[in-house]
Amino acid sequence: MAGDQASRADVVGRGDGPAHVRVAGGRPVGGRHGRELGASNEGNAHRADGDAQGAVATSARTARPSPTPHHCCHISSLPLTSIAYALGTSTVASVIEQLNLIRFNAGERRTVGLDDNTVCRFVTRDPTLADAVNAATEEFEALNQEFPELMALGEVEQVAAIEQHLVNFYADDTVNPYVSMAARGPWIVTTKGAVLHDNGGYGMLGFGHVPEPIIEAMSKPQVMANVMTPSLSQFRLSEALEREIGQTRQGGCPFTHFLAMNSGSESVSVATRIADVNAKILTDEGARHAGKPVKKMSLAGGFHGRTGRPAQFSDSCLTAYTTHLATFRDEDLITVEPNDVDGLEAAYARADAEGYFIEAFFMEPVMGEGNPGVAMSPDFYSTARALTKEHGSILLIDSIQAGLRATGYLSLVDYPGFQDLEAPDLETYSKALNAGQYPLSILALTPESAALYRQGIYGNTMTANPRAMDIGSTVLGMVTPEVRQNIVDRGREFVMKLEALAEELDGQITKVEGTGLLFSCELDPRFKAYGTDSAEEFMRLQGIGVIHGGDNSLRFTPHFQVTSEEVDLIIDHVRNAVLNGPGA
Repeated sequence: MAGDQASRADVVGRGDGPAHVRVAGGRPVGGRHGRELGASNEGNAHRADGDAQGAVATSARTARPSPTPHHCCHISSLPLTSIAYALGTSTVASVIEQLNLIRFNAGERRTVGLDDNTVCRFVTRDPTLADAVNAATEEFEALNQEFPELMALGEVEQVAAIEQHLVNFYADDTVNPYVSMAARGPWIVTTKGAVLHDNGGYGMLGFGHVPEPIIEAMSKPQVMANVMTPSLSQFRLSEALEREIGQTRQGGCPFTHFLAMNSGSESVSVATRIADVNAKILTDEGARHAGKPVKKMSLAGGFHGRTGRPAQFSDSCLTAYTTHLATFRDEDLITVEPNDVDGLEAAYARADAEGYFIEAFFMEPVMGEGNPGVAMSPDFYSTARALTKEHGSILLIDSIQAGLRATGYLSLVDYPGFQDLEAPDLETYSKALNAGQYPLSILALTPESAALYRQGIYGNTMTANPRAMDIGSTVLGMVTPEVRQNIVDRGREFVMKLEALAEELDGQITKVEGTGLLFSCELDPRFKAYGTDSAEEFMRLQGIGVIHGGDNSLRFTPHFQVTSEEVDLIIDHVRNAVLNGPGA
């Protein structure tokens, strides 16, 4: 009995008055500085060492709801980590208790997050959720000591205070409405105690938040230098890339050289330099296209980055660029609809007839921004490969968002239906390859495209540094056959269930697109996909991290080990957003 008491905590006090946290058998602590912390309706906390399934039922039955916005913020005089220890951090019930410690000691919150029944259900299935809550409890105590006034603010004011000196690249009303405090796997815990399942991350969080093998690789002591200092980490990643790329093809990897950069956009920048070298060679005096004007080509709705020349290939953002940037006054981008073979052939025929040179054709194997989840067909790709070779254009495949995520393979050359097709001149990877943990991008080159590079036309302080290279190697080592298969299987499940939901809702979802774990659903125009009073905002407030894409779509990029239970959670929240969110 004494042992049971030692592992329990009682909370006494009622209503909005002062509360006291009392470890069973001991004196009250917290006094006037405390709040009622997740007590049961009878005033007793759950047993820390109870059966997990019993704890789920008990927690769902007795846990006090989250505080309403008028609750004020007081920090308990008892360290929160001590309270968490007294409650017992290993049980389902204590996860709710720990969240309530944060909720009742924080300012007004706007983000509700997943309901406690859902949290309890997933705690029994995924240990990373409990890990995230434990980490959040510790972080909450530390932050209250470091920034007491900031932590006392309500959620809206807290977000504004944190971002007041930052220039945001994107629309203010698309910023996440919460402050993230801790995360593990797909789970985020906010400074106000809300729990979210993260399907955003722009495709980079293939192994979720804080993936231990990658954090270990990142923490390894290194001789930090760039490509000018040979490192075994460079050799290790080169070997891993050669094993990964071309594994389904006879002859193996078609690329012989790799350039390592930081961001995906930067790797595309290097690709544009190589295309520029090729364009100069072919348009110089006496060359095949001597004196011809030079133009660029990409897919309608394509995206290749927002820096320099990559932005000039990014049709999905072109309206903003032409509106505000002088360098886009005389834009020369040619666009072709995805999978429109006739349109592609006509575009190259027009170039020959009108006497201009197309320096490069950039395309995503699976679109990420402009039309999320739409895959290029083998027929369209093979036509592009033939036409670019005939014309002299460089063909770049931009696998920055699709790599690993679309089919379980890093490179287009291993996609089903593409194994026997000729490789592109260049292919670039980032996002999932660095797991969203440390900047790394790779540009893969065939022997012919590698020969085009001219020393001195590009440089970078951090290129091929050993820390980044080791992270890439570690990620590729984590992509097991089971992970690859799960990407395909769960991707099909998501699309199937979204299509069923679209049929159920009778027109409110107008289109579903998806390849692997890069998929989207387009909403009827009467719904707003993003911004204030939108489906995106509503889902974030209710506990599902999501980003938008296309004209009016919700875009999802969940982690690679997502389960069917998580699929159903996300589908249920899409349904809820359509039926009960803004515009319903």
